[in-house]
Amino acid sequence: MSTTPVNVQIPSDTEAPVIADFVEHALRVAYVDRAHLSSMPTGDWDTAGVYILLTGDGSGRVYVGQARRVRNRLMQHNSKEKLPWTRAVAVKRDTTDGFNTAEIGYLEGRVSAEVAALQHLTVVEGQTSGDETLPKHMMISLDSFVKSILGALRLAGLDTTRRVPETEMEEDGGAGSEARAGRVTFPVKFSDLVSSGLVRAGESLFLKQGRVEARGSVTADGEIVVKGVAYKSPSSAAASALGLQSSNGWITWKVGSAKGPNLDLFRQQWLEQKTKEDRR
Repeated sequence: MSTTPVNVQIPSDTEAPVIADFVEHALRVAYVDRAHLSSMPTGDWDTAGVYILLTGDGSGRVYVGQARRVRNRLMQHNSKEKLPWTRAVAVKRDTTDGFNTAEIGYLEGRVSAEVAALQHLTVVEGQTSGDETLPKHMMISLDSFVKSILGALRLAGLDTTRRVPETEMEEDGGAGSEARAGRVTFPVKFSDLVSSGLVRAGESLFLKQGRVEARGSVTADGEIVVKGVAYKSPSSAAASALGLQSSNGWITWKVGSAKGPNLDLFRQQWLEQKTKEDRR
């Protein structure tokens, strides 16, 4: 189980926002009540970032947005109501340069899609497409921020459980399954292929089944992003892409192009390497 180090600052002024610093990614998060929005420091928060508006009526409705000047945008939401929100979670980069507009556009799409996939939550007017004009290496870096932002929502008391839970370990009848005779079988996670270098972070994955075509991208954490949502298992990612309850993603996902090798080939290579290492 991985953990994320967070430094939380609780001000003595009860109207001032609570601040959480996510150390690993230099993200600063402000938790501010709508009634006390004017207490949000102007100098610190008139900067680019993403934000999530939370409701307190039990409806589970949230709004995900981005702005060049976060505090100013929240003030606009305060006067022009999109939904009856009571709290805001604002996120910025706590660095000299901060985020640029392309980066917050990409993060808005990723966070909106991830929140929409959570139990009991509905994104109101969220942008799920994201900004894909960024270089691939920047997208990889921003993908790692999304987990911290979801962690920030968890600190706000939101249930961040997925609507459809997934399992990292899969024994689905491919070349690495226990049914294959004459080999020692090792449980394989997709992240094992990425950490070993067999599949690279930033690599594009493709699948086609019938008339449905889809594309995914590989994160540095060893997950597959499909339609803005990251999945640990290839089969969960494939099922989401195809709109099915289940799919053998180890077979359907092709690496690099629609005619490239499937993931099961790389799983075989990982198993072979593991077997050689254990025999030494």
